[in-house]
Amino acid sequence: MAVEWMNDVLKVTGVCPIIARCESDSAVDAAKALVAGGVPVVEVLQRFDNSLSNLETIARDVPEICVGAGTVINVRQAEEAIDKGAQFIIMPGFGRQVVEYCLKKGVPVFPGCVTAAEITTALEYGIDVVKFYPVYQLGGLSVLDEYSGTFPMVRYMVTGALNETNFLPLMRNRNILAAGGDWMFTQGNALVNRDFDLIAKNLRASVTAVQDLRNQMAIVD
Repeated sequence: MAVEWMNDVLKVTGVCPIIARCESDSAVDAAKALVAGGVPVVEVLQRFDNSLSNLETIARDVPEICVGAGTVINVRQAEEAIDKGAQFIIMPGFGRQVVEYCLKKGVPVFPGCVTAAEITTALEYGIDVVKFYPVYQLGGLSVLDEYSGTFPMVRYMVTGALNETNFLPLMRNRNILAAGGDWMFTQGNALVNRDFDLIAKNLRASVTAVQDLRNQMAIVD
């Protein structure tokens, strides 16, 4: 799936689901629950022993979802993830080697950029969608509103301890493409309890909240 398609999905939904810790036999059903919830995009954090295999399983068995690898910090991780089916790479910071490797491979990469210098560097590489992490700890809307004036062409994927409540105010900034988090899995212990219907329900509620907020903003405008 092209990055333009993924960005279109995130622009509409405002939510980028993240799978963090997940039992291997739940990965496929969890991904299918996201599709049912209206967001066929998922970032699989590469932090745990089974993360890479979960990514591979989702890429193979849930072709209707766009799956990427998160928390990628070196070329080896990027190479392994892409080999296992990752369609995009998300980094917590900006690493030139990873960025250059992904661009050479033709795989979309979203580096972490939290300073004007990092954002400028991303633009020099032709990247106009970046990750801003951790969003609230680094100034939240006050910083991003300022950056939106300086870099009106840049869009942000914001993450960092976001939940079903605190992600929504961030969506008031029109340059924020999506908020990333795993709250749709943790609400009601849905993933732990293997309640995949609840995962889908949680996600739909978040997407609806985003769309309601944006409709309200359009009326004010």
